[in-house]
Amino acid sequence: MTDALRVVLLGTAAGPYPAPGRQGCANAVVVGGRVYLVDAGYGTLGKYVSAELSLRDLGGVFVTHLHSDHVAELFTLFLLGWGPANQGVVDPVRVYGPGPDPTDPGPPAAGTEGLVAGNLAAFGQDVAVRQRTSDRPRLAGLIHATDLSAAAGAEIVVHEDDRVRVTARAVPHPPLHLALGYRFETEHGVVAFSGDTARSDAVGELAAGADLLVHEAMEPDFYRSIGYSPKLLDFLAASHTSPADVGRVAAAAGARRVALSHLGPCDPARLDDEGWLGRVRPHYSGPVVVGHDLLDLTV
Repeated sequence: MTDALRVVLLGTAAGPYPAPGRQGCANAVVVGGRVYLVDAGYGTLGKYVSAELSLRDLGGVFVTHLHSDHVAELFTLFLLGWGPANQGVVDPVRVYGPGPDPTDPGPPAAGTEGLVAGNLAAFGQDVAVRQRTSDRPRLAGLIHATDLSAAAGAEIVVHEDDRVRVTARAVPHPPLHLALGYRFETEHGVVAFSGDTARSDAVGELAAGADLLVHEAMEPDFYRSIGYSPKLLDFLAASHTSPADVGRVAAAAGARRVALSHLGPCDPARLDDEGWLGRVRPHYSGPVVVGHDLLDLTV
């Protein structure tokens, strides 16, 4: 497809544990044929290829936060999709995401730069062999990782090129010190991504007047019905957004369309599309779609 602006929901599941029906969280923003990836959970590379997207067209990766269900295949994209064969990555790609927690009292856990560097070291033997035995550029030179920081309430410009301007805001996803939502502005339209977050004015600001808001949704009644403790339910409520609140956020922001993704429960047999839509529609009058893997939306 050659539409000027598309969003492909590559993976739409919440959480790291594999479940039927959906795979890990990942989204492709396609602007005039160039691909910008938001998150890379488990299954991302296979879904990327199934969507008939070329890694040669990858223009940037934007990580919302460093939970495993959002970065499990970040390095895999490059490790398995690198080099001139099969239209792999041959030009440097910028990868943006949260940095380490500056308040961590122990040895600081890796940020996005450290995550990439650690993977390069862990797969060093494989990488070295492939660089010696095939015609491909140095892998370390292709992944330009950047640690981001964002104060609460502040908007930061993350990336600009001839197709897109990307800004970010911190969103509440405790206990992580930083999770990000993103806004993609193009000449063809605006797309916003909530990332993982409790209901937040920051998402509303990112989504102000957007043509499409891709928002996470977690239904607390389901987790209550399967016996989650009050403590765990409180934790989920503090770090995720109910579908009803997604509707409220979208309405307040004036978003023209909403796609629900990062769905919990992720198995469609546990909560079907009408169940999701019925929770959003009382609070938002615009069009809503329920995310499924490989859903392709023209903006």
